[in-house]
This record gives sequence, C-alpha cells and structure tokens, in this order.
Amino acid sequence: MEELLSCLLKLLFLSFILLVFLLKVVVLLWWRPRKIEDHFSKQGIRGPPYRFFIGNVKELGGMMLKASSQPMPFSHNIVPRVLSFYHHWKKIYGATFLVWFGPTVRLTIADPDLIRDIFTSKAEFYEKIEAHPLVKQLEGDGLLSLKGEKWAHHRKIITPTFHMENLKLLIPVVAKSVVDMLEKWSAMSDSGEVEIEVSEWFQNLTEDVITRTAFGSSYEDGKSHFPATRTTNGACR
Repeated sequence: MEELLSCLLKLLFLSFILLVFLLKVVVLLWWRPRKIEDHFSKQGIRGPPYRFFIGNVKELGGMMLKASSQPMPFSHNIVPRVLSFYHHWKKIYGATFLVWFGPTVRLTIADPDLIRDIFTSKAEFYEKIEAHPLVKQLEGDGLLSLKGEKWAHHRKIITPTFHMENLKLLIPVVAKSVVDMLEKWSAMSDSGEVEIEVSEWFQNLTEDVITRTAFGSSYEDGKSHFPATRTTNGACR
C-alpha cells in the first residue's frame, strides 16, 4: 500500500512538472507572440504572421536564397539583394513592421527620427544582443556592448570626435584615398579592357581611410596588419 502511494505521489509530481513545462512552452511559443502581435496591431504596426516555433525564418531564408541566386542588376539599389525580406515586406506592411526570428520578435524601422530617438534619448530601454565570448574578448568593451552608465560615459567621450565640424576636416583625407584608388584603376585600363574585383578594392579603400584618419599613415604602411585582423575575426565567427 505504501509503495503504491509512493508511486502515485511520484507520478503526480512528474505530471505536475510536465504540466508546468508544457504551460511555459505554450506561453513562450504561442500565447506571448499572439499578445505581442495584438499589442502592435492596435498601434497600426503589422508584419508577416507568426508561425509556431519557427516564426518567419523559413520565408526570410527563402527570400534571401532566391535573391542571392539571381544576378544583381547594375544599380545602386542594393536593398533587394542584401535585405530582400525587408524590401519585400516593406511594400506590404510599410516601413515599420514586425519580423519573427523564431519566438523572438524584431521591430524593423526606417524612420530617421525613430532611429535617432533609439540611439540617443531612449537607448537604455533597448536590449543589446550579447556577442559571442570570443568576439567580446577580441573587441573589448565598447559602445556596441556596454550598457547603462558605462555606455553613456563612453558615448560622451567619443561624441566630439564624430561631430560634423570635425568630420569635415577628414574630407581631404578621404578624397585623397579615393583619388589614389581611381588613379590605379586608370593605370590598369591603359592596357585595354580590364576586369576588377570592386569589393576587394573598396575593402582596401576603407582600410586606407581608417589608417590615414586614425593613425596618420597610409594603408601601404600598415597593410600587413589588416590580413591578420581579418583572419582573427574569421576565427571568432
């Protein structure tokens, strides 16, 4: 009799644990997403409907694969290529809409005033995604990872550097890097038609601008360090 009672108690306990677990799963994967959708729909913000557990990952991945499999048109409008899901859903739901990465929702915005509001006056209300420990160890503590008072302190220190008047002083430096690149292109074309990998040239251009503005030297002086940096970043991904 005592053994039977003990088995029943264990069964009831396991059933209770299982019930609690199922309730948490239902709340996380169904009830909470529905409440979020209802909350934003009352404000006129919609998005592709949430699908149980997977959210919009299937549609998002399909659109990105389709876009990358097609030739890119000769145009400066790269959004349909690099952010195909945004380009597609923006036409349906407007510039502000919800996207579901599994049960996690993301609010997509494009209004400059809203973006400015997020990065300045209300930054503390927006959680930052935690970086991988290896990446965090490599990058250290900066504006992308800091929160609260530490973030405010670092931002106060770095803000004068990016003031418009200070950035204007860098225009000649950036222009020289661009002119140097164009002169190399011109020299290459003297022998006739030539094909170049623009992405590699623009990467070198970016690195040249960084070395000139931050360290006062050209990319050629420090180019041996950038491949090592790219290798380190790739190993941390």
